[in-house]
Amino acid sequence: DNTSKNLDFVENVEKFFGTKTSDLDTADLFLRDLSPEHLENLKHTVVQKLITNKTFYSERFQDKYYDIAVDGTGLQTFDYEPYPGCTYREYKNGKKVWTCYVLEAKLVTPSGFAISLATEWIENPTGIDFDKQDSENKAFKRLAAKLKKNYPRLPMLLLLDGLYPNKPVFDLCKANDWKFIITLKDKSLKTVQEQISDAVRFGKTDKISRTNRTKTEWIEDNFELIQNVEYQKDKLNVVRCLETVENIESKEKLTTNFVHITNIQTDIAKVPKLSDSGRLRWKIENEGFNSQKNEYDAQHKYSRTNSNAAKNYYQLLQIAHIINQLAYRQTHIRDFIRRHGYTLKALIGDVLGMLKFGTFTDTELIINLLNMKTQLRF
Repeated sequence: DNTSKNLDFVENVEKFFGTKTSDLDTADLFLRDLSPEHLENLKHTVVQKLITNKTFYSERFQDKYYDIAVDGTGLQTFDYEPYPGCTYREYKNGKKVWTCYVLEAKLVTPSGFAISLATEWIENPTGIDFDKQDSENKAFKRLAAKLKKNYPRLPMLLLLDGLYPNKPVFDLCKANDWKFIITLKDKSLKTVQEQISDAVRFGKTDKISRTNRTKTEWIEDNFELIQNVEYQKDKLNVVRCLETVENIESKEKLTTNFVHITNIQTDIAKVPKLSDSGRLRWKIENEGFNSQKNEYDAQHKYSRTNSNAAKNYYQLLQIAHIINQLAYRQTHIRDFIRRHGYTLKALIGDVLGMLKFGTFTDTELIINLLNMKTQLRF
């Protein structure tokens, strides 16, 4: 914010953080020249440190696998080509709309973390002719290679949506020694659907139920497990969950059917947790993309003409989001937010306002704040 130059922001940042703020025009020029690989490597270093320190250790699936959700999203949209390679859609009337798309792999947890592990941009090749534009399927192969390179020994459980149940994905996961839970849509994998229908018709499924009550709802989950379903020499397990949510006050009911396929060998007793893990994929959209768009302005056109700068701003946003997720879970911050009915966005706004307008002369107070011990609570 350029207005901060005329306030106390620069001075306060230096007091609290021991560093000077950069001129935003200078920073933008730097981000235009900086290879995005450098900031992604910095993000990888941060995440690797968190994993090494066992920050998410207690939230692994079956005490072994880290839940890694993969999904794509559109960021900025333009009525002109912002940079070479940006994907576009051409309408029947000849109009073109360009959109910056990104594919993300995020470590997600039941407690609400959505931590960016790797980023792959969906963009067309430049300087050569191509028949088809880049796509999420193509980008997934590049993203998988990046994940394997950066986290070669990390036990991964990939959580994928209905775009991914296909033989190339199964083979890639097998080659990398990854487990997967993939959403199965009604019309996907015809031969698998036929085997599911036969198993249900002839009673060859294992079943288990679970009920839960919140302050406002009754939740009933009815699970089914169909084992050893064959698909092109692969053997898969199919997990179905019919969930009914009843509002305690109004008695209104909503029923939803969830179907997943997995290469995890399991039994019916473990199916509820497996289904829950498969549904964690939604956290990449809610705690991931939606949070970054609503609270961090991820769709803002930080750079309208330079691909490098746009990618670097995005990586800086990912790093900031990681830091803020950790900060939010510090006990004194979380308790403060709950006690005063704050939102995290409002708290960040107030902290920024304090840095812009506050006058701090008590050096001892600042030192005590910086030395305050914190604790993470999931």
